[in-house]
Amino acid sequence: MSAVQFPGLIALLRVSMITITGCALAAAGSAAPQTAVTQAASRSAAFWRASAIDDVEAAYRMLREDHPGAAPEVGDGQFQKTLEEAHTLAASGALQVDSFAGYAATLARFANAFGDKHVRSRPVLEVAKPDWAGLIVSRRGAHWIVADAEQGSPAGTLLNAQLISCDGRTPDDWGAKILGHYRVDWSVDAQRIQAAPWLLISEGNPFVPRPNSCVFAQTGLANRRLALDWRPVSRSILAARMDKVSLFGAAGFGVRKVGTGYWIAVQELTDNAVPVAAAVKAQAAELREAPFVVLDLRGDGGGSSMFGDEIAAAILGEGYVRAVVGDSLPDCGGEVIRVSDNNLRQLQMYHDVIGPKRGPEFTKTFGDLLNRAEAARAAGRGFTGPLSCPRKAKPPRPAPSYRGKLFLLTDGVCFSSCLDVVSNWRDLGAIQLGQTTDADTHYTEVRDDAMPSGLSTFSTMMGIDIDSPAREGPFVPSEIYEGDIRDTPALEAWVLRIAAKRAGNP
Repeated sequence: MSAVQFPGLIALLRVSMITITGCALAAAGSAAPQTAVTQAASRSAAFWRASAIDDVEAAYRMLREDHPGAAPEVGDGQFQKTLEEAHTLAASGALQVDSFAGYAATLARFANAFGDKHVRSRPVLEVAKPDWAGLIVSRRGAHWIVADAEQGSPAGTLLNAQLISCDGRTPDDWGAKILGHYRVDWSVDAQRIQAAPWLLISEGNPFVPRPNSCVFAQTGLANRRLALDWRPVSRSILAARMDKVSLFGAAGFGVRKVGTGYWIAVQELTDNAVPVAAAVKAQAAELREAPFVVLDLRGDGGGSSMFGDEIAAAILGEGYVRAVVGDSLPDCGGEVIRVSDNNLRQLQMYHDVIGPKRGPEFTKTFGDLLNRAEAARAAGRGFTGPLSCPRKAKPPRPAPSYRGKLFLLTDGVCFSSCLDVVSNWRDLGAIQLGQTTDADTHYTEVRDDAMPSGLSTFSTMMGIDIDSPAREGPFVPSEIYEGDIRDTPALEAWVLRIAAKRAGNP
């Protein structure tokens, strides 16, 4: 993350470094009256505490005034209950903050309470040297495995060992406490896997303990207890090691022939997907003649689901796709936006600033949305459209233009608009393969705002898709891939065997 300059903050950070030195010197001697150094420490702690208090209140107002779930007419009692409980907890935690780590943890726990990673806190600073114990674990199924270990360290011989417990508690217990409150929704298995490598890495969160010793099992050997030697590690080194232990794939981008079928790779539903959608349209005739087509979404964390619809329409026919996934009634259904001052400003920014970069279709979409929001505001309505619709009569479906097998390949990174694509493609008859996806809610259109301190941004949602279930995902594949989903050649061979089996071939 790029550095952001805050002159007052930089001065305080320098004071903090002096304070550390002063505290070390004081510890070597007898107790002394309060000095300039300890006074500086007090001011520094007060700064972080005040920043946490102010930013918690700003985030609370943002969610209460702008998030659809907080609007009484939506009737989301669970969201409203969570908002008040999470605010009370965050406000209490803010009073205990005396460091950047405490500030970051307080805002992170507040955001994480809502079970949707779209609601997030993003500090503009980061800990340059987190602590680790010389090893990184990953979660494979129900097991926690040492995926990386520093050679020459006490943990160096534990590679591929299974983590059994730490200080008498299971890794899942530790994960729920350390990671579940501050990083992920622990009820979603894909998020447990995403966060697992952070289990034995500490960024100084003062609200959670860290284990002192752990027990590991290795094939053919007696269980081994290791006293954890916590020490700093450069974030750049840690990032490289984290990449190495990732259990998720990278689809890349493009359209290619695989066996007798076609493989469409879309790793992001962003502008990078534009040439892929164009290639699918250009090769639509060949794709429709193939016995199978695979849409590979490995590593896809979202963007715009319109790319998934465009690709589907090129293969199956626009009329068929619209009849299956685009059947909202006129002026009722789909996405509606909560009409607040801040949400209106965001829509205006999308239209005026991002629109020219994304093209006429994007500009028109948000121009129409902005017009509806302004009309709703003028009429005194809280949303751009009704929050419920009469039962929809399904329009007649034309025959699809494609008669082969559609496959959808996912991993646990699939989130946000990727989940919309998975839902739509499953409705269109695609067979999901690979790993179980992430999950989110039916709230849409994330908006990030800077907090008053300038130390972080916090996000809310602006809209709600009234046609979607309150919880979207996790989506479980028809067939789970047990191998390394990063290994594309092996994965392709596996998909080819499934395609042959599903087609009734030997």
